[in-house]
Formats: sequence, C-alpha cells, structure tokens
Amino acid sequence: MTGSGWKDSVNIPESTTKATLYCSEDDKEEWDQEVEDQGYRSRSAYLYELIQEARAYREQGFLAHHESEERIEELKQKIEHLENRLENQEQQSSGRTTVDDVDFLEKFLEETYKPLDQILREIVESGALDDLIRKRVEDQLYFLAQQNRVEFERGHGWKLSNGGEQ
Repeated sequence: MTGSGWKDSVNIPESTTKATLYCSEDDKEEWDQEVEDQGYRSRSAYLYELIQEARAYREQGFLAHHESEERIEELKQKIEHLENRLENQEQQSSGRTTVDDVDFLEKFLEETYKPLDQILREIVESGALDDLIRKRVEDQLYFLAQQNRVEFERGHGWKLSNGGEQ
C-alpha cells in the first residue's frame, strides 16, 4: 500500500509515520520474544517504549552509568588513601613506628647515596623497630616456652630447651 492507506489498514493515527530500523536476525528474534513475554501488542510498540525510556534516562543523566562507575572507583581509591594516611597518623601519635611510612624512611636518607644494607642497619640501630617487633617476638618466645621448646633465665635470656626436641 502506498500513501496513507497503510495507516488505515493497521488502525493507527494519521500523525504516525514509519521509521526503518535495521538489525541482526538474532536481535529481531530476541525482541519478538520480549514482545511476547511482556505482552506488547507489537514489536514497534515495544521498541518505541524502549527508545522513549532511553531518552528519559539520558536526559536525567541515568545513562552516565559508566561515568558514575569511574567516579565511584576514583572515590574508593581516595577513601583507601585517606584511610592509610589516618592509620599512619594514628600509629605515629601512638608512638608506633611503621617501616612503610615515607616520613620515617626519609629520616635515614641523605643527599648522598646509601646502599640498602646501610639504611637497614641504621634503622635497626636507631631502636625505632623495637616497639614494632618486640611484642611479637616476646609473644612467640612465651608460646615456645609453654611448649618446653625454649627456656628463660633472668640475667641470661633465652635458649633452646633440651626438653623441646621432638
């Protein structure tokens, strides 16, 4: 049918026009299945509604989903960075030392080059790590003593226990 006769044959308003859409056979079959499943009167009505919904989402900024995800990831990284800074500040204020703290490491660097083993030796000699490792080492020594694997004698220190051999 030519002219506006087709509009009368399918019972649609005179103000309606036709828009051609090209797609893959698979997409067309999928849309037809969705039309049937969701109870639309035609594929055209279904696609028209989807297009109108997409316009509304775009106008309201809802389709900026990709941008939102990037912003969310950016904010998560910022939160993680701030949490790390807060943790470092709390450790510094509590007197605890962290070896991965930039300010701590810079104390042992100078304008001249130093080999890593020298930097490590200076850190250990400074006593800055005492609080960091002392509690852990003591806890393990007392644990081993309970298992009779080590012994402690005041004034002498710790040694392997003969009774701890397995």
